[in-house]
Amino acid sequence: MKNKDEFALSPKMRKCAERLISQEFDGNISKLCEELSISRSTFYRWYDKKEFKLYINFLIDRYTESELFEIWKAIVETAKKGSPQALKLFFDLKNMQSEKNKSSGVVFISGEDKIEK
Repeated sequence: MKNKDEFALSPKMRKCAERLISQEFDGNISKLCEELSISRSTFYRWYDKKEFKLYINFLIDRYTESELFEIWKAIVETAKKGSPQALKLFFDLKNMQSEKNKSSGVVFISGEDKIEK
């Protein structure tokens, strides 16, 4: 994964991308453009740039990774209370992770497990 500083964007472009994914952003592009002192055409020109979109995806990935533990805990707590949707999601996610680990060749060892050749 790229480092935040590896994206060739101006400071104003970075701020725009960061505002787009912030929890405070309400979806109003005109208001965002006014806040950043840019025109809507500038915003859409930036938004069409591959590097700008890659930076947005980088920020989203970084944010979601930091929230993953809390979300996982919430799913588990809701599943423990008997929510059918949470239980299904819990097992779907566990199965996805298990399949991902199998395909990646990762071996997890716990307790008394042994690796035999």
